[in-house]
Amino acid sequence: MRRFVIGSHHRLAYGLRDTLEFLTCKENIIDISAYVDDTDAEEQIAQVFASIAPEDEVIIMTDMLGGSVNQKFCSYMAEHRHLISGINLPCALSLALQPEDTYLTEEQILQIVEESRNHLIYVNKYQAVDDQADE
Repeated sequence: MRRFVIGSHHRLAYGLRDTLEFLTCKENIIDISAYVDDTDAEEQIAQVFASIAPEDEVIIMTDMLGGSVNQKFCSYMAEHRHLISGINLPCALSLALQPEDTYLTEEQILQIVEESRNHLIYVNKYQAVDDQADE
């Protein structure tokens, strides 16, 4: 089974999980919203991974490379346990919609990450270029 774990500072993870569930109807998404209260983030993460079977594939998505939340997930990287940082909705959605009959390959994940980068656009400039193309 493929599982998804989203970790972030404050409630970004909750919002992304909620949106992914709405768009995909998937129920195998776990969010860890760190630093919302006194709950220890490392303990939350350990509890989540204790409940995941060793053969399960885990896609871990975090908000910020180098951030404390991302660092806490680094020790959980392994074969079929992928950590992706700087997550955005197009990337998360693409990952969530991949067929689940086989493990994702490193190449597949790299391609999804690269394609997702194209969704980060300064729309003012994009619109100006698009308007010029229409003329």
